Amino acid sequence: MRRTFILILFFCIFAIGARQYLDINNPDMKPYPIAFVPVNPIGELADSVKEFNETLSGDIELAGIFKNLSPKSFTADTLKEGFSEKTIQFQNWADIGADGLIKGFLFEEGGKVKLDMRLFEVGTQRMVLNKVYVFESERVRYLAHTFANEIYKYYTGERGMFLTKIVFVRKYMGEHSISIIDIDGDNEQKIISNGSINILPSWHPSGGSILYTSFINHNPDLFEFNLSTKISKVVSNFSGLNVGGQYSPDGRKIALTLSRDDNSEIYLLDTATNKFNRLTKDWGIDSSPSWSPDGKKIAFVSNRSGNPHIYIMNADGSDQKRITFKGTYNQTPKWSPKGDRILFTARDERNVFDLFYLDVATLEIKRLTQDQGNNLEPSYSPNGQYIVFTSTRSGSSQLYIMTKDGLNQRRISKGKGECFTPSWSPFLKEE
Repeated sequence: MRRTFILILFFCIFAIGARQYLDINNPDMKPYPIAFVPVNPIGELADSVKEFNETLSGDIELAGIFKNLSPKSFTADTLKEGFSEKTIQFQNWADIGADGLIKGFLFEEGGKVKLDMRLFEVGTQRMVLNKVYVFESERVRYLAHTFANEIYKYYTGERGMFLTKIVFVRKYMGEHSISIIDIDGDNEQKIISNGSINILPSWHPSGGSILYTSFINHNPDLFEFNLSTKISKVVSNFSGLNVGGQYSPDGRKIALTLSRDDNSEIYLLDTATNKFNRLTKDWGIDSSPSWSPDGKKIAFVSNRSGNPHIYIMNADGSDQKRITFKGTYNQTPKWSPKGDRILFTARDERNVFDLFYLDVATLEIKRLTQDQGNNLEPSYSPNGQYIVFTSTRSGSSQLYIMTKDGLNQRRISKGKGECFTPSWSPFLKEE
């Protein structure tokens, strides 16, 4: 009897202590209502604090899993009630529908200004997250993204993507340059601007370099740009196409499309030996390689059946097989980080391009975009929960982000010109 009682007590304690995460893999999940009280902008740091508030609030909305309650709905005296479990009037927050509450304040310690950020659960009236940062004006966006990652991980159990980057092509005034932005579209840094056409950027798995194709030498050659040294080097410059370069997950090989043999074929480049191995050998056009996350397979596009369709093969080129049988024009496959889906672009009967994904296990296809211009060139976030893509729904080609199930679609690109072929970075080393 006593043993039974002890076992029951153990399991009860275990159940109470277990974290209940939001079911972000359920497309019908209702957004979690959260109230963010902006940090009070005072003194010389007022502008920097405002930027922090705007960035963190933007991240909460961009996540797509939260309902960011408007400060206009707040009934509590946010300053008077303080910042502790004992002083916060949680009933006021429950009355406006908040399940989570974010508050923060500045203070001085050791000659430095610090930022104390706190997350509370309204229902249990507990502080569940507390982070203190040295507040520096030049790092406010970094601090906001960092705390957004903490919030995301607390509620989902997964790593947040707010400190990742997106590389893309910007077409403006006749130039095709390559830029990197934060995932909210800010902090744009132009990395390739040589007066030529530069296309199809993609990341090294370490996040330290970018592959891209450039016409600077009057041929579409493949280059690698080192983000630390700011130097580009030639990777492949055969006569004809050298495009679509994609590093393997371990960074040791590059899958790319070459037309050196008078036909568009997929090759593997061993980065250690600089040797090329041809993987496809048929009459059709083969292009757009995309690695599976375990590095064992490659998805690609081929028109060997008459129209462009998605195929997969082993990484050595064996066992090539078609996996899309609907539609007549399927392209740009992208394997999900979890290996369960392959994103692709398809043209429908109206000659409109939209985004779909294929379930790798069942080959079932589901649509993600519809009736909003042309939607193309998708790329997964490193946690597999989000997709960046281009869309013409505003009139010109711009960058948008949505959840992996097509929800919370919003534009992130800013500035002049058009944007093309985005590629989401891996998780980057945090400062």
